[in-house]
Amino acid sequence: GCGPSAPLAASSRPDQPGADNVAAPGFAQFSDIPVPAGADMDLERSLVLGDRDAWIGRLVMTVPGSAGQAYDFYVAEMPKFGWVPVTMVRGGTSVLTYSHGDRVATVQISDRTIAGAAVSLTVSPRGKPALQGGPESPPAFDSGGGIRTTPIR
Repeated sequence: GCGPSAPLAASSRPDQPGADNVAAPGFAQFSDIPVPAGADMDLERSLVLGDRDAWIGRLVMTVPGSAGQAYDFYVAEMPKFGWVPVTMVRGGTSVLTYSHGDRVATVQISDRTIAGAAVSLTVSPRGKPALQGGPESPPAFDSGGGIRTTPIR
């Protein structure tokens, strides 16, 4: 990429053979998600809060190979890290959604213009809907056309 990036070490589950290829602890270490060999993190577009297997945020990276190869990688590897598939859509921009405990991961994959594939992996806490429904629930928009906010319960 043209912006600042940092190489990411390929990852594997710590209790799996070959786990010695996981990077030393640091910003580029993600012990609960697979990272393909040769991946580069886009530092300007990534935002990660927390550490190890309790982080949330967005990890944006470029990976070698096609978007199809990246899709196949995540379909095969996410379950090995304990992620359960929720939905999978393969297309021009593929989207995979997984759950693991109290977190949800969404992986967006698309081909890059020059080479490789772009991967955006977002991990967030599993939440409850802001509006529960029913007659006592306020409308999403107020009468003035503005958006009303409702705290998450």
